[in-house]
Amino acid sequence: MESQPTTIELVSSFPLPASLRGVERASFQLTSGDVEMIRRVYEYRVVHIDHISVLIGRSYKKIHGRLLKLVQHHFLARIELAFQKHIYVIGREGINVLVEQGIASWELIEWRLRHHELKELFLKHQLMLVDLHCMLELAGRKTDIGLNVWREGKELWDTMQVWRDRERVSLPVCPDAFFVLEDASRPDGRNRLNFFLEADRSTTTHKRFQNKLVAYRQYMEDGLHVKRYGIKTFRVVTVTLTPERALSLNAVAREVLPSHARKYFLFASIDSLSLSNPNPILSDVFVSPREPDAEGTRHRLVSQV
Repeated sequence: MESQPTTIELVSSFPLPASLRGVERASFQLTSGDVEMIRRVYEYRVVHIDHISVLIGRSYKKIHGRLLKLVQHHFLARIELAFQKHIYVIGREGINVLVEQGIASWELIEWRLRHHELKELFLKHQLMLVDLHCMLELAGRKTDIGLNVWREGKELWDTMQVWRDRERVSLPVCPDAFFVLEDASRPDGRNRLNFFLEADRSTTTHKRFQNKLVAYRQYMEDGLHVKRYGIKTFRVVTVTLTPERALSLNAVAREVLPSHARKYFLFASIDSLSLSNPNPILSDVFVSPREPDAEGTRHRLVSQV
């Protein structure tokens, strides 16, 4: 991938539709750069200006005014939370652009207009996912390890039957995202690594997190990942807000998981990662319950399981 992406490179495969080229909309002319911003907001669902800046390779100053114009003309909408950066979501005119471009259909994206229904806790959780999604994409531009697949939503959710105290109980398997990293340095057939992501904002009790771990282990042992995703194996990555929380959940995993299953689980905190320097997300910042002393050992996402 290109190490220094430019706006031209990013939007070259997304030319303006004929109906929009040269058309003034109330003294506002939509540009190919605007279309790229609309596409990125749709792709990530909710973003703030820093996400747009790093994804399209343009400065905060250059895109701030364009974002304001896109909101004023309903290509984007803006959510304002106290003492936080504005959050941008797709607007009705933006959907018209996406449909005309062939990027998406009305049936698939009209539900995204219900941004007024989004609650603050959901938005904070979603922005954490966006941060991680962005970091993986950006880090992949400068290495052999690229983000190949990113999926979110209820389509990933499942339920497992497990034994608890001699009774069968149902436990949810509800990852926040499923993603695939492709390592160009590895031979075909061994170059794709699959992950389920848990973005933890410290709202889950240890008991509930134990249930998540048990459900993932059963999901793997029953081979449902093979049936549903066509993958041979996967790892579960949990990213927390603080290092202390990451170590705490890692200790929970060590208690509840059998030794042979611990190698499939990784933990890290987002405070060691950033949009301005995304490369560490592919470095050795993760702890694993397979190690008795998690403080002294760090792992990479892309390593032999």
